Amino acid sequence: MPNHRSHRPKSLYGAALAAALLLLTSPVGAAWEMSEFVIYLWNPPQAGTPEEKAEALAAAGFTVVDWDPDQLDVLSRHGLKGMVHNATPELAERIRSHPALWGYHLVDEPYPESQFPPIAERMRAIEAVDPDHPPFVNMLSTTGEFLRTYMRIVRPPLLSFDYYQWTWGSDRYFAKLEQFRDQAILAGVPLGSCIETTANPAIERGDTTYVADNALKLRQSVYTNLAYGVTMVEWFSAGRLFEPGTLELTPSGRDVAALNAELKRVGPMLVGLRSIDVYHTAPLPRGTRSAPQEHWVRLVGEADANGLVLGMFEDAEGADYAMVVNRDYRRAQSVTVQLQSKWLGIAPWHEAKTYTYDVEKLDKATSDWVTVSSTSSVGFTFVIDPADGELFRITTNVEE
Repeated sequence: MPNHRSHRPKSLYGAALAAALLLLTSPVGAAWEMSEFVIYLWNPPQAGTPEEKAEALAAAGFTVVDWDPDQLDVLSRHGLKGMVHNATPELAERIRSHPALWGYHLVDEPYPESQFPPIAERMRAIEAVDPDHPPFVNMLSTTGEFLRTYMRIVRPPLLSFDYYQWTWGSDRYFAKLEQFRDQAILAGVPLGSCIETTANPAIERGDTTYVADNALKLRQSVYTNLAYGVTMVEWFSAGRLFEPGTLELTPSGRDVAALNAELKRVGPMLVGLRSIDVYHTAPLPRGTRSAPQEHWVRLVGEADANGLVLGMFEDAEGADYAMVVNRDYRRAQSVTVQLQSKWLGIAPWHEAKTYTYDVEKLDKATSDWVTVSSTSSVGFTFVIDPADGELFRITTNVEE
């Protein structure tokens, strides 16, 4: 795994900046839009024939995998799509109509900033040939001016990054999610996030021991990412999912497969939603914030637990969604969801609105919406499992 130490951004030289400005004014084809939730696996397994690999990857719940562009027919037979590496406009021209093509992997963790203009040029060249499949770049976890420069020059159709909290430390994890979410929203693009396939903190030193809380830690990573609006979960990498020289899942691989099965039911509900806000309850992780006093949805968890995340979303029809996540992977906790008026703070001389809320909870086993309260205007209480997340749909009814 590459070294991900933060780098101090360096200013672009005049020639590179001039090239970037030229690219900014160049015409681009119709913009690609994400229409499906993506579960992507970095690097294919080494064992087996292409047919055997595809069968194992589909059984483990992945939807997009790194693949040979000349073997895309194999993916079609297993309901998978391919991420093609080393893409050129000529390759894109040849494979753009294949139903098993997902996108074009251009580069991982580009640095320094002088690489951005050539990447932008490659993106525009591929988009000109194939506007229906995204060129893909994964970024370092470095934020600040480095990330803003990348977004301004490259203008990616999707923002992807990696920060492996169980390997590199959880103290900066939520701050990274905050900053990358902000940039994705400013650019109006989907957000992808890499998650380690094992929670063993010594994996980079070659220790492959399975840790007892692996499944819960990975679950906490997945659901906190979802609360931040991530619609492309990227698992790194296949080498830790399969036993050496085989297509048999490791214990950690079985944890990932179980989460993938759940993501296939939950993810499609999130793709069409717009991320509105993300709040935390105490103790607040670095770089996060609590909900304002007048926010209409407020969470109350257990005082001695490790806090909750509230991700607020909205669909095209104006319905609200709340993703509640238990940051604590060691214990369940009772949660009270307080539903206040959306019009708190309105001047007292305005007539108060009469309203009710219809609340439904997504059944993660069936993808059905189950009524929690048909006329709630106060709130509700539920118990959330360790590291788990629950999605609620809240419809506001206002009496005219």
